Amino acid sequence: MHRRGTRTKPEKVGGNRDWVVCPSPLAREGVKIVAHHHILPSVPPNTQPSLHANDVAAVPSSQFAKPFSRLCDPWILALIIALTNAIKPVMIDDTAYLSFARQIAAHPFDPYGFTFFWYTVPSNAFEILCPPVVPYWLAFGIRLFGENPALLKLWMYPFLWMFVWAVRELLRRFARGSENRFLLLIVFSPALLPTVNLMLDVPALALGLSAIVFFIRATERSSWCLAVVAGLVAAVAMQTKYTALLIPPAIGWYGVTRWRWSQLRWAVLSVSIAIAAFAAWELLLVAKYGRSHFVFQVTDQQPSQQPGVNPITAFIQDKLTLLPALTAYLGCLGIGIGFMAAAVLGVPRRFLRIAACIWVAGFGWIAFMPARWSSIATKGPLSDTSVVDAFWQSFGILVLFGLVGCSLLLTVRMRKGLHFRGNPDTMFLVGWLLIELGGYFALTPFGAARRVIGLVVVGGLLAARAVNRVGRIRPTRCPGQWIIVFGIAAGVLVAAIDTLDAFPEKVCAERAAELTANKPAHSTVWFAGHWGFQYYCGRAGMRQIVPGESVLAPGDLLVLPIYPDDVGFYRPHIGSVSIHPPLGSVSEIEQVIWDDPLSAQTVPNFYGGVEPVIGRDHPRLRVIVYRMTVEWRVPRK
Repeated sequence: MHRRGTRTKPEKVGGNRDWVVCPSPLAREGVKIVAHHHILPSVPPNTQPSLHANDVAAVPSSQFAKPFSRLCDPWILALIIALTNAIKPVMIDDTAYLSFARQIAAHPFDPYGFTFFWYTVPSNAFEILCPPVVPYWLAFGIRLFGENPALLKLWMYPFLWMFVWAVRELLRRFARGSENRFLLLIVFSPALLPTVNLMLDVPALALGLSAIVFFIRATERSSWCLAVVAGLVAAVAMQTKYTALLIPPAIGWYGVTRWRWSQLRWAVLSVSIAIAAFAAWELLLVAKYGRSHFVFQVTDQQPSQQPGVNPITAFIQDKLTLLPALTAYLGCLGIGIGFMAAAVLGVPRRFLRIAACIWVAGFGWIAFMPARWSSIATKGPLSDTSVVDAFWQSFGILVLFGLVGCSLLLTVRMRKGLHFRGNPDTMFLVGWLLIELGGYFALTPFGAARRVIGLVVVGGLLAARAVNRVGRIRPTRCPGQWIIVFGIAAGVLVAAIDTLDAFPEKVCAERAAELTANKPAHSTVWFAGHWGFQYYCGRAGMRQIVPGESVLAPGDLLVLPIYPDDVGFYRPHIGSVSIHPPLGSVSEIEQVIWDDPLSAQTVPNFYGGVEPVIGRDHPRLRVIVYRMTVEWRVPRK
């Protein structure tokens, strides 16, 4: 500490041979930065660059209260998410992954050696997109404690811990001092809290983020062991879900941004090991089944070529249809990150509060008002324009603009002309965001909330770095803590609606099973539908209708979901063939209806569509139990 009238010996700054720092004799709270040929003016210590290798100075913690700091331990956060996820019943794609896990539990060396009814007709399991990691992990859980969905969701805890740990380590690496705030904002956002289930996306992202953490440590420590571990973990991530194919490019980009061969060689090592390990599993499948699961899925997802149409033009036109879904899902899943980005870009706090009030009012309107009140009848080709679409897409565009603004803020300096900031860490985050954005269009067959989880996470890292860099120089542009509370509240609300919307298929299937329990001897109970309805009807002993094959005899019972119309996309998805028994061939026994005052729904639109949350004008699910009076052969078309 400097004392008046005394000379203080200059102190070398660690890791920097050209600069020394000494306390200023003019002010107790100031320091001087001394170079070989000049002395910079005294500046407050909270504006000094960090001595850490990533050159990121922490925003003073006094600017933010820390009421939730104890919750930021990965063990606790992962446990909260796991318990929240365990409440939800089986839904959407959970049914398929449980079927694969059941097969693996019985036949560990034959994961695709069965027939499964998941589309319009039963097909070979090899044709269903399901890489092996999560099914094998679930199969291990089934062997330990049986097929209990709640316990199996708790069994996903290691993936959740890995996700939280990796995000925290990346925040510490690129935005030290902001990790607790942004960790809570990302983990409890709508991008993670409602999207776990028994699906592949969060485990794949958790493994991929962990691979990047291991690789960064490998470069910092010059450790070939960690580089090998990073490559192996990246390979496991890719075999968890193929969207993790974006992880090796991110690792390679990190090596490129270091501008040193000693760093780039670690990237070459990790990426090579990842590709080799990924290909090794595919070669095992070729030896077992005669074809690669990955190659089959890639070729199967290609759009059919139309004569006279350029394939590149057709591909671009097909991918442009994903843009509305991208903006709409970001308007919900990334709203907290978007507000953080807007705040650090200097958007007045009053405008941010007004925008937050509009978002809350719009969300409340969707949640409680009938869907017909959110449509505007117009003349012309667009006979029915949805205000909900415009609402979500408008906020999604704001989120994208916020992330673009943070990228420019960190990479471009406008003072005294246009200058480029070539900070390696900033360049890595901006490039990683572009990789995720390009991967969304390249790897996404249809819009869904889970497709933008990676974008939200990387965008959160970029926004955290912008807050960290700008906040230490301009404290007035530090985002208020209310944005964190707002983002967490958005995640909790969406997760609560999604949890409620997961129950109708389970409850209606179990009620239908009670109604058909006293069926006549030698009769069969049939049902139609996939997703969670398929799981619970199958568990009750019902038999699924196969178009073109099933023949329903007189006296058989039919459990049939009834859609509001034949145009929309409703739950539970039956397939491309409508199941409608002819008039006079059935007699109605009873209807099972799930309805409630809340209008908002997430099934199926949150998992496939354009809008994350929409309203409805019909019951969540209506199921009719019929008794067949004449024989009916279900048509194939």
